[in-house]
Amino acid sequence: MDITPELPITPLLLQQLPQGDLPAAQAHRVMLYCALDAACVPPLLRDIDAIATIAELDYPAVRAVIDWVRSAGTR
Repeated sequence: MDITPELPITPLLLQQLPQGDLPAAQAHRVMLYCALDAACVPPLLRDIDAIATIAELDYPAVRAVIDWVRSAGTR
């Protein structure tokens, strides 16, 4: 079973998270936005709900979407 990898967390974000952990869905959302940014694909306002929905999926599914975004960005 794949689990969401730990992400580096800035001190500012740690102040906002009293428990000190970033929930998986939020980590997935960060990863998705980073992948889109790296592929030079700015998310449109209408994409925000889709990104949030994808972020709720398990890590292997999110990783597959990230891999797809990365490969599409290199074409």
